[in-house]
Amino acid sequence: MIRGKGFDRAKFEEAFRIMGQYLLDRHVLGEIAIYGGSAILFQFDWRQTSEDIDARIISGSHHGLVTQAADEAAKLLGLPRSWLNETVTMYTRRGEDVSDQVFVGVYPSPERVGLRVVAAKPSYLLAMKLSALQRSTPDDRDFQDATNLGIACGASTEEALRDVFRQFFPDQVLPTIAEVRLRELAQAIQSRSQSG
Repeated sequence: MIRGKGFDRAKFEEAFRIMGQYLLDRHVLGEIAIYGGSAILFQFDWRQTSEDIDARIISGSHHGLVTQAADEAAKLLGLPRSWLNETVTMYTRRGEDVSDQVFVGVYPSPERVGLRVVAAKPSYLLAMKLSALQRSTPDDRDFQDATNLGIACGASTEEALRDVFRQFFPDQVLPTIAEVRLRELAQAIQSRSQSG
């Protein structure tokens, strides 16, 4: 289980409810897709916190209002202004569509919808985490996330991991450092699968 600084799912859902109400009050439906640690947080119980929400606003015509709704949630909940972080868009795949996503929820409630949230599905998250292995972080969180996602997706060999990456990024190659770490990752997945 990964723990650390950041915010839990309940805090993010509270922020989504505020955003949903803000958008509903303006008669707008906003939609966002979430990635990274926050997408893991909403799909698996082994991830307890995330520092922010890596997101792409997919309701393009209402981008400004969705951003304003996120600012309102930040103000009311004491979140950093960057809690809804759009920099992830440079790492998402071209041609992304609904088959790459899983439904997270509608906010402020299923009966009154102002915000719809989807998340990258586990295999897509794994492909993104494989590419992220080129980065070095103090807690090696991308490696830990990739290990857990590999278990969840049943990808436990170097070739299976490469196949997952190719499925989502067929016109790219894994960064050299990430490719070098595949053997270590496959061993970690196999070891954790056998001990779990």
